[in-house]
Amino acid sequence: MNLYHGTVIGGLDVILANSKSHKDGSKVAYFTTDRVYALVCCRPKTENFVTMGLRGDKKQHYYERFPNQLRVMYEGREGFIYQPTSTLQLENIKERSWGSKTDVPVTLFDHITNVYEEIMKEEKAGNVIIHRYEEIDPEERQMIANGIKEELEKGNFSEYREFLYRNFSPLWQ
Repeated sequence: MNLYHGTVIGGLDVILANSKSHKDGSKVAYFTTDRVYALVCCRPKTENFVTMGLRGDKKQHYYERFPNQLRVMYEGREGFIYQPTSTLQLENIKERSWGSKTDVPVTLFDHITNVYEEIMKEEKAGNVIIHRYEEIDPEERQMIANGIKEELEKGNFSEYREFLYRNFSPLWQ
């Protein structure tokens, strides 16, 4: 089994257990068996906007929530995919997600010079289904945009507020 961790940080020897577990809130180091998901994780913390997940067909589906979202987030951006040197301390958290409550030594698996191009290759290979903004029902698009606005007004998403404001404010009604 191959496990991957995607990031914008190069030169790592270890993945720190500093992500919040979706299972119990503890600190974990995350990995996935899904290389496409690892690619989507190659973004800065200030753009922590994940709109992808598994659907009934067992494939990743990526939904653009603002115009040209994939291109805006990944075009020309560098990414790094790491693999753990051992999987002994990793446990399956949910489906394709694995985690460790301790730091995990890693080796570089892949250096991606343009994450967007790599995601497009994965789409052509059938490993991800991309739902582009223009293809999504206009009512759904508006509901998402207005929901983002409401959350920002409540003070949520502070770490990536600027990113959301920049990409969603032109869509608000």
